Amino acid sequence: MSQQADVDHLAATCQGAVLRPEDGGFEETCAGWNLAWSQRPAVVVRAASENDVVHAVRYAAAEGLAVAVQSTGHSVTVPADEQSVLVVTRDLDAVRIDPRARTATVGGGATWVPVLAAAQEHGLAPLLGSAPHVGAVGYSLGGGLGWLARHHGLAVDAVRSLRVVLADGRVVTTSPAAEPELFWALCGSGGSSLGVVVELTVALAPVDDVYAGSLFYPLDAAAEVFERYVEWSSRAPVELTSSFNITAFPPIDLVPEPLRGRTFVIVRGCFSGARSGEAGKELVDEWRSWREPLMDMWTTMPFARSAEISMDPVDPVPASSSGRWLERLDRSVLDAMLDAVVGSGGPSPMLFAEVRHGGGAVQRPNPDVSFAARDGERLLELVGLVTGPGVADDIDARIERTWQRLDPLLAPLPGFLNFVEGHERVELSARAFDPSTRSRLAAAKRHYDPQNLFRHGVPLTPSGA
Repeated sequence: MSQQADVDHLAATCQGAVLRPEDGGFEETCAGWNLAWSQRPAVVVRAASENDVVHAVRYAAAEGLAVAVQSTGHSVTVPADEQSVLVVTRDLDAVRIDPRARTATVGGGATWVPVLAAAQEHGLAPLLGSAPHVGAVGYSLGGGLGWLARHHGLAVDAVRSLRVVLADGRVVTTSPAAEPELFWALCGSGGSSLGVVVELTVALAPVDDVYAGSLFYPLDAAAEVFERYVEWSSRAPVELTSSFNITAFPPIDLVPEPLRGRTFVIVRGCFSGARSGEAGKELVDEWRSWREPLMDMWTTMPFARSAEISMDPVDPVPASSSGRWLERLDRSVLDAMLDAVVGSGGPSPMLFAEVRHGGGAVQRPNPDVSFAARDGERLLELVGLVTGPGVADDIDARIERTWQRLDPLLAPLPGFLNFVEGHERVELSARAFDPSTRSRLAAAKRHYDPQNLFRHGVPLTPSGA
């Protein structure tokens, strides 16, 4: 049978679309949210069912092709090429809430948006991040540090079970009690290096109203705000997860008029404890009495509105990001953030630099998962917008310069895979796990994917094979 006949047979077998580069709809099906990345696989399968994923994996194995996985495409590790089959899972988006068990079971392509909405009907919430429209699977299996993290932990710690299509086409449900080594390896490595996750069950936290939002201060107050933030956040209760942010809002129509083309220092956060409105307001009132902000968006809100805290873009954009765990904050961190976002004289392609507060439940040990980089006190993230030729190089240079100058402050395991992509994610994966964890992950890879079918995810063996 010819390769074209094999593809035709695959298409006849699958419910969802099966496309080659010359087919109409190929580009649209391969496109992810982050427009800085493009995928050019030999075949793309837009899975409409678990069986479609099984057929795609078996087809790839039979043809000697690799398997790449994409749900929302917010980030990419190794882009799919002509030697791979791209499995797009975004149509596997079913959501089921069990309010009695306090769990959500979601499809492999679901974002947090419908999960949050459905869970909030029962006074519950998933441990999602600042942007609810990212994919639940990749976010959770890469760690997942959101606005509930210090109080309730990382998203990876809330994972209860996974349904996975393995390299040999088998479908297994894995948990700490069933195929525990597979569960352990998936929960921390990002997931797509060992199989295709078609379903995820996570624990939900009891969260209803929170006190959350942002205070905006002028850029020339950065040093004072930073100094106060370090002291304020260091004594904050675990119910408060907060961040210090410098954002240069681009002069584009998507940005609201009061922010457009201006740079601000921002204190963000979410208080999710009992009496959140009163206790959270008391903490933020310290800022208000210290210095009146230019804009004050902190308020009591249902956690269903948590996307309003960071106001991350919803529409697709070309972006580049990076992040590292830091052991502590000092003035050198502020200087590096300012240099990245507004330094070098001319216009900067950097959108923001943000330090998030770790500790609390983030550092709670969890032997059931392989995620290891959780002991840093602060997590610094850098994000730039790739708006034209040469811009990506400028962003990369600013990011590299930042990590070089902050090297003395990096945590022993600085790697946080959710905040990096592409070649940097591949390289940083070696610094996201301690040696014993790396060795155990390599053993899991050799056991579950001995032919390295899933070689577009984080490499789990020294050679990547």
